[in-house]
Amino acid sequence: MGKQVWQANDGELFDNEEECLRHERASLFLIDMKKSEQYRLNEDRWGLQNNFSRSFLSGFQRIEDFWQYSDSFRVLADILDGKRSDLPKELPSPSKTKAKLLPASRRKSSK
Repeated sequence: MGKQVWQANDGELFDNEEECLRHERASLFLIDMKKSEQYRLNEDRWGLQNNFSRSFLSGFQRIEDFWQYSDSFRVLADILDGKRSDLPKELPSPSKTKAKLLPASRRKSSK
C-alpha cells in the first residue's frame, strides 16, 4: 500500500494535511504581502506595525529593527497557523482540499 501524501497548489508534497495547508496559507499570505501598492492596507488589515512588510521582504538591516517588530512577528505566526479569520480569500475550502488528496501511487510528481 502506498504512502498518502498531500500536494499543495504549487506542487510541493507533504506527509500530512496540516503542513500542506500551512504551506498554502504562508504562500498566499506572502503573495498578498508582496503587492507593493497595498503595504499599508495589508498592515492595517492584519494589525501589523507600520513598515513591517517592507522590512520583512527586504530584510532587517539592524538588530533593533528585528526587535521593534516583535508584535508583528506574533501576528504573522497566528496568520500562518490559521488562527486568524481574515486570511487571504483564496484559501481553498476544506471540501475542495480533501477532494484533491490522493495516495502517492496515483499522484503525479514534478520532482
